Amino acid sequence: MKSVNSVPFVAALPSPIDPSQISRSREVAERLKVSQRWVYEKSRRRCQNPLPVIRIGRYLRFDWVSVSAWLRQQERAA
Repeated sequence: MKSVNSVPFVAALPSPIDPSQISRSREVAERLKVSQRWVYEKSRRRCQNPLPVIRIGRYLRFDWVSVSAWLRQQERAA
């Protein structure tokens, strides 16, 4: 535990990713009822509000929990 300005500080660890919630771009496209090309475009780093993606080398994987949270944000922004 670190102390910042004499206040105890505990770094929040990210919650572990459930392997059963990991999807490929094709699966995400099917669940969202969009094209796979749309998923690729929305997961690009230069996109204004990119779809959350896990990059493993040249492979893209998506955590459905994160994608769902992203969808909720889109709903509020509209």
